Amino acid sequence: MKSRAIVHGAVSIVNAIPTGVGAALGVDLTTIVEAESFESNKREIDVEIKVEDEVVEENVLVEKTVNKLLSMTDRDKIGVSLKIYSNIPIARGLKSSSALSDAIVLAVSKLLGIEHDLLDAVNIAVDASIESGVTITGAFDDAVTCMMGGVNITDNYKREILAHWNVEEDLSILIIVPEEKIYTGKLNVDSFKNIETLSRRAVTLALNGLIWDAMIINGFIIASALNLDPKPIMTALNSNVLACGVSGKGPAIVAVTLPEHEKELEEEFKKYGKTIKTKPNNKPAIVEVLR
Repeated sequence: MKSRAIVHGAVSIVNAIPTGVGAALGVDLTTIVEAESFESNKREIDVEIKVEDEVVEENVLVEKTVNKLLSMTDRDKIGVSLKIYSNIPIARGLKSSSALSDAIVLAVSKLLGIEHDLLDAVNIAVDASIESGVTITGAFDDAVTCMMGGVNITDNYKREILAHWNVEEDLSILIIVPEEKIYTGKLNVDSFKNIETLSRRAVTLALNGLIWDAMIINGFIIASALNLDPKPIMTALNSNVLACGVSGKGPAIVAVTLPEHEKELEEEFKKYGKTIKTKPNNKPAIVEVLR
């Protein structure tokens, strides 16, 4: 048997680290996981990962997620082969880990005959992410958004979805992807304490539907907390954009604009590094049996 899961990416509206409440927006970047079982006299995991323009340095999250699912069965002697493809840049704050753990849970669960609804799958993915050390708050907001699409505002510690809605899809999203990588496990959490009050204001704006205002406030305060250069944000805000800010813990910078202003903004963003273009995504993840 062979299964496949397709999960989309996401970008931050409000970072959850300062308050535990986060908001994210689905985007049309994808992680695809194909899972297949093979005969083995022990529990065995074979992984092949390809990420566009990236070197994959470790797969602790992959192994942790698969082993959690295998532990839900009585099959200790089984091999699971995974082929993973993604166009989501790694360690830039673009939810690559959340998309990956979501996709693994869906594909391997289908392979093993384990039944979940999407929210159950998200919780398994979040547990695996916490145990792997790739998240501080559990990244429930990111995992929900990658799995379900649209805009999601969540309490990450209670694992509650506070709000969910679809966003207009005829928008352009441009992302600056610096060479620098920032790994969550190396963050100084104390640097977020001074921005808690402003972050709560951003959460309130998001809950009132003012997600672009929330993204702008979040962008400046996260840049301040992490000593990221705010110039790309200021450049974008002097152009025709709806919003611009830092995604996750950065260093990626995300701007949302109308399609007619995309080229203008792209020219400005290219001055700061590699730029990728995408669209909002409102579609939930897909999982299917291939044979």
